[in-house]
Amino acid sequence: MSRPYSDTVKTTDELQISPPAGSVPATSIPLPFFDIFWLIVNPIQRVFFYNLPNCNVSKFRQTILPNLTSCLSLALRYFYPFAARLVSPPRPGKPYILCSDGDSVSLTVAETSLDLDQVSTDLPNDAALLHPLLPKLPPAESKPHDGGGGTTASPILAVKITLFPNSGVCIGFEFLHVAADGSAFNHFVKSWASICRSGGKDLSWVEKSPPCLERSLVHDPRNLKDVIMEQVWNFAEAWQDDDESPPRYRHSGKVRATFVIDREDISRLKAMANRDNREDGKRLPAASAFAVASAMIWTNLIKSLDLEEEEEKAGDDVSGGKIDSYVFPADLRGRLDPQLPATYFGNCIGIKIVSVERRDLLGDDGFVVAAKAIAAGIRGLGGALEEAEKWVTGFGEAFKSGKVVTVAGSPRLRVYEQCP
Repeated sequence: MSRPYSDTVKTTDELQISPPAGSVPATSIPLPFFDIFWLIVNPIQRVFFYNLPNCNVSKFRQTILPNLTSCLSLALRYFYPFAARLVSPPRPGKPYILCSDGDSVSLTVAETSLDLDQVSTDLPNDAALLHPLLPKLPPAESKPHDGGGGTTASPILAVKITLFPNSGVCIGFEFLHVAADGSAFNHFVKSWASICRSGGKDLSWVEKSPPCLERSLVHDPRNLKDVIMEQVWNFAEAWQDDDESPPRYRHSGKVRATFVIDREDISRLKAMANRDNREDGKRLPAASAFAVASAMIWTNLIKSLDLEEEEEKAGDDVSGGKIDSYVFPADLRGRLDPQLPATYFGNCIGIKIVSVERRDLLGDDGFVVAAKAIAAGIRGLGGALEEAEKWVTGFGEAFKSGKVVTVAGSPRLRVYEQCP
C-alpha cells in the first residue's frame, strides 16, 4: 500500500553514501543498557525545512546536491556508526553495531509539487502530509548464525533530500534509536551542516568537537544490560504473538499542528502551578517551564479524548480507577557519576513515568495536580538510574492502567541554530 500523498513527490535518484575509503575501522560496538532499551521502539523520523527561494532544479542538481552528498560522506567519517549495521542474533545472543569499511547510508533524492509553506506551517495539517518527505530504511538482511539462521543485519540511517523548486529543501531522516539519542543525532546533523557551509573545506568545528564513540564509558555495576535485554526479548515476543499489533502508519483522519507557548503564557502557567507550592509545611522548588507546559498539554489531551465512547465500553465512569501517565526523557550525560562527555555518541537517556488518577486530571485543579506531579518527577531525576530496571515493564503497566502521553526531543537542542 502506498503512502498518502506519495504522488506529490517524485524520486529522481537513489544513492549510497559511504564515509571516505579507508576511514572506518572494522569493529563491533557492544550496546550498553541505555541503547538496549530503545530496541523496542519504531525508527525515529525527523524532517528539517530550509528556505531557498532562488533554488531551481538546475542550481539544486549542479551545486546544492553535490555539496550535500560529498559533505555527508565527510561527516560519516566521524559518525561512522550511522553507516553501519545493527546485528541482531537470536536469543540469547545480544545485538551489536557492526562497522566495516565500505558501509553506506541510503540517500534518496526527490522533487515535490507540495507547497513548502503549507507543509511547514504551524497550522493543522493532515498528519500524513509529511510522510512522502521521509525516507524508509532498507529492509534487514538475514545472516547465518553459528550454522543456523535467525540473525539479521539492519541499516541504521536513511536520508531523503527533497527539492521544493524555487522555494527550498527538506531533509528527512529515519534512524534506529538504538544507535543514537536526540543529542547525538543533533550533533551529527550540525556537524554535517558545518562541513557543508565551507563546501567540505573546513572541518574545524567537527574536529574540535568530535563524537565520543567509547560506549565502554557507560558503567553498569548492577548488570542493567542483562536485566533490560531480558525484558526487551519478552516484550518483543509478546508483541509478535499479539494479532492486534499496531501498523506502522496509522494516521488516517489525524492532523498535526504546532502550538507555540510564549514567555507570557509560561509566566501565567507558573503562577498558577506555584500558588500553593508546599508539602509538609516546606516550600518546594518552583515548577519549571517544562513542567507547566507539559501539564497544560497533558491535561488538555486527556480532556479531549472521546471519553463517552470509552465509558460505553467500560459500562461505568471512565475516569474511575483509571491512572494516566506522562512519560518524558532526560539527558543523563551530566547526571551520571562519573559523567559522560556532552559529545557522547549513543543513548544516554533516562525515562521518567509520572502517573496520576484520571479523575484528578479532569478535575478543576487538574493542571496544578499535573504540574506538581511532573515537577516531582523532575526532582527525582537525581537518582534516575534507580528505576532503570522498570523502564520497559513500567511502559507496559502504564498502558494497561490508562492513557499514556509521551514527549520526545527538547528545545534545548536548538536544531536550527548555526554552529559557532
